[in-house]
Amino acid sequence: MRPSQRVGRSLSLWHGTALRPSAGDWAVLSREERHRARRFRDPAESGHYVCAHAAVRRIIAGLLDCAADAVGFGRERCPGCGDGEHGPPRVVAPPTALRFSHSRSRATWLLAVASQGQRVGADVERIRPLSGFKGMMATCLAPDERAHVTQDADPVLRRRRFYQCWARKEAVLKAVGTGLAGGMARFDVRPYERGPAVVGVDGPGAGTFLVHDLPLGPDVAAAVAEELPG
Repeated sequence: MRPSQRVGRSLSLWHGTALRPSAGDWAVLSREERHRARRFRDPAESGHYVCAHAAVRRIIAGLLDCAADAVGFGRERCPGCGDGEHGPPRVVAPPTALRFSHSRSRATWLLAVASQGQRVGADVERIRPLSGFKGMMATCLAPDERAHVTQDADPVLRRRRFYQCWARKEAVLKAVGTGLAGGMARFDVRPYERGPAVVGVDGPGAGTFLVHDLPLGPDVAAAVAEELPG
């Protein structure tokens, strides 16, 4: 597990590599988390899930000064449809104003915690070949994003740029609270600008978000988005 770092306003990040889970990792999970872990067909993927979720529990428990197995997780209502089953995650016990977002891709995991209660989204993606690359660019990217991805002839660089756009968009949509159902091409995450980007999103869950790229390794694209005041 990597130590916390700070970005933006009161936003703390942790990331790490999920290895083989211990008995202690299984023990701190909720019944629902253990059930989900056992549903993975790939034993390695199940292990990654258990390690990552145990790490998230321990970090949040440390922030709230409680036992890891005493942290209760739930969902906020989706701002698009009002359903409480697939809104952004929240801590339901013990009572707290902090918000968090957690992402995992294979063994790599990322956690962002907003201590002042602003909406936050985090995403990490393993960079890998895509069979439907052109179609995904057409349906998922805004025009200026597509121009940024395709301006270089190197297919490896194009793939990395696409995944970084994707990570930024997922981070924003997780912060918005609608997830991918909110539509990825309806807003521009401005990957052609250096440094953090200010991204505005209209519609359900509307807001303005500051998006940061995170350098987690050559084969990983990662980003975090936090809601700006006002």
